[in-house]
Amino acid sequence: MLSDKNYKIGILYGTHPDTEMLAQKFAGNLINNEEFCKACEDLEQNVKCDKCREHLKGFAGSIYFYEKIGENIPDFIEEPELYLPKNLPPVDFVLVVGIHQDLLSGLPYYLKDKKSVKAVIVPIENPKWVPAGLQVQVLEEFEKYGIQAAFPKPFCALSRELNEYNKIGFHLTKEHNYVYEFIDYFKIGVPIVSILLSKDGESIEDSCVLQSAPCGSSYYVCQQLKSKYFKNGKSGELSLNERISKAHHAYPCNASMDQDNILKDSILHVGGYLIRNAIRRELNLEEEEREKLVYVIK
Repeated sequence: MLSDKNYKIGILYGTHPDTEMLAQKFAGNLINNEEFCKACEDLEQNVKCDKCREHLKGFAGSIYFYEKIGENIPDFIEEPELYLPKNLPPVDFVLVVGIHQDLLSGLPYYLKDKKSVKAVIVPIENPKWVPAGLQVQVLEEFEKYGIQAAFPKPFCALSRELNEYNKIGFHLTKEHNYVYEFIDYFKIGVPIVSILLSKDGESIEDSCVLQSAPCGSSYYVCQQLKSKYFKNGKSGELSLNERISKAHHAYPCNASMDQDNILKDSILHVGGYLIRNAIRRELNLEEEEREKLVYVIK
C-alpha cells in the first residue's frame, strides 16, 4: 500500500526568480503549513480561513534537500558534474526545476549510480527551460541508465493517463510506474476535484480537491467558486469559466505567458484549461476542446 511508504524527495532548482518561486510553491504545498494558503483572504466577502486544507497530510518530513544550483557558472558547461551537488542524500524522487540546460543534460549520468532514485520529475513551466530536442535527448539518457523520468508541461498536466500531455518517448520513459507512485503518494498532478451543488443546482456549496496542481492552486480556485463567499450568493456578471480564469491568474500561476511551439499556446493558458475542464467535467458540463498538439521536433 502506498500509505505504508515513506518516500523522500529532493528539489534542485535554477537561479531565475520565477524558477525559485515555483520551487517554493511546490515545497509549500507539500509542507502544507497554515501560512501557505491565503485563498480566503482574497475572497469578495470578509471571511476567515475556511480550513479546506486541514485534512491534508503534510510532507515536510519527506523533503530531504532543497537546493539552488547554477550560480556563478559559465555560459557553456563541459563537465556538468562539477557544478552539481557533491553529496546527494539518498532520495526516492528528484524534482528538477528550471536548471541550466547543460546541467540538465548531465543529470542522467550524474544520477546513474544513485540507486535510491526511483524517478526524476522535470516540470517545464517556460519554453526556454527545456527545448523539445533537449527534452528527448535527456529522456533517452534516463532510459539508457534505467532511471524513470517525466517531463510534464505544465507541471499540472502530469497524469496517470497517457494522453497528449503524457506521451511515452517525449514526456515519459517507457517504464513509469514510479512516476505514477509519485502522483499517488503526494496527490499532485492534473487537478481532480469533487463538487457539491446546492439543492437547486444553481451554485457550488462545497468542494474537495482529490488531486491538486503541484503549486496548490487547485484549492485556491475551488474556494473562489463557493457561493457563500459571494454577495447574496450570486457570482455577479462573471461566467463559470471567467471565475475560474480569474482565480487561476490571481493565485497566481507562475507558468510562462510566452507562446510554446509544441502546445501552440502559452503554458499558463494550458494550466488554466486543465483546471477549468476538471471543474466542468465534475459538473457534467462539456469540456472545451483545444487545438490538438503536434509533436514535431526540429
